[in-house]
Amino acid sequence: MKNKIFKIIFLLFLFQGGIAEAATLRLTPAIGSFILGSTFDVSVIMNTNNVPINTIEAELNFPADKLQIANPSLGHSIVQIWASPPTFSNREGRIYFIGGIPSPGINTSEGVVQSFTFRVVAPGEAKISFGKNTSVLANDGLGTDILKQTSPAEFKLLLPPLQGPDVFSPTHPEQGKWYRDPNPILKWSASSNSSGFSYLIDHSPNTAPPASVMATSSEATFDNLESGIWYFHVREKAGGTWGGTSHYILNIDSLPPAEFNPEVSPSARTSNKNPIFRFFTTDSLSGFDYFQIKLIPLKSGPTESSFFYEVSSPYQFSNLKIGRYEAIVRAYDKAGNFRDGSAVLNIIFSPLSFINSEGIDFIFFFMSWPAILSILISITFFMSVFILIIWIRHRHHLQHAFKDDFKNLWPF
Repeated sequence: MKNKIFKIIFLLFLFQGGIAEAATLRLTPAIGSFILGSTFDVSVIMNTNNVPINTIEAELNFPADKLQIANPSLGHSIVQIWASPPTFSNREGRIYFIGGIPSPGINTSEGVVQSFTFRVVAPGEAKISFGKNTSVLANDGLGTDILKQTSPAEFKLLLPPLQGPDVFSPTHPEQGKWYRDPNPILKWSASSNSSGFSYLIDHSPNTAPPASVMATSSEATFDNLESGIWYFHVREKAGGTWGGTSHYILNIDSLPPAEFNPEVSPSARTSNKNPIFRFFTTDSLSGFDYFQIKLIPLKSGPTESSFFYEVSSPYQFSNLKIGRYEAIVRAYDKAGNFRDGSAVLNIIFSPLSFINSEGIDFIFFFMSWPAILSILISITFFMSVFILIIWIRHRHHLQHAFKDDFKNLWPF
């Protein structure tokens, strides 16, 4: 009987071990190339590996500067109940949903969980991947997460082939790269029998300029364009016929990262000569790139005696001398814009500087607060025992002495 029970427990253990990691989620297509302005579909495919499941939670992340959701829900799905229907944010580059299947659940090797349509808004490389809020729960009454593996998808996003003049920009030479200059210059090739050109600039990747001559020179200049993604379109009239349209993308970001204030630990006024600085910011267009920091001593006034160097948060200064400092943290975005955040730091002398939250530094050795507390308790205990022993051995003499002293004070 005991052997049978042991075998049953062992088989259940093996079964649970198999359940612990079984299901996989992948995206299809996993790779591909798509033209700027086009759309394509991506599906979430699940394989339960012979284990019935009843709940799917999924978070998908995508580069919002290159892809946008055009349709959040397409086609059929194995999901029968939506606890949280698909929601998306084209600003954050995120999709999230929770779906369920009533008991006995579903067992599938190629189940389509959901499909989405993406639109290409900028050239480059784009990766769509599963986020941390992703799980697949077994239909075992315990809600066991059996998700073993997730597979992302990677795509190449291409500019459409030229159908008109060859376009280039001396001010913004790389398409897809962010620039802070809002005054682009565009140039293009011209045929020997050219009659003129029609061009315009807007936020749409596939606009065709009107069939009317706007300029005879092969150059255009634009001033003070607002930050964002722009598309330049040009076509040529040659031999009495209008040719195809060429497109050129301009990424302009003349705005600095978001405002931020560095935080100092343990405080801005401290005897700690190794303070820690923490800082964080974001950038809504080109994206945050890196931080730099500079420490300026404030002795008789601000002095530019130091220089900026690249750091990451948190950053710790070491062995600062007593005095006042201004720490300037500079945040750069990918277009080269920057914003400064600063904090004034005051390193002070303290006779108790050897005492900190962890214990006491006795120069030659360090003792933690728990150790100090243990020593004090031990000393108190032994002193109490010593006093008790003295009292037991000499209580008669002490009692007589107390009585005599009392009579001397109160002779009545």
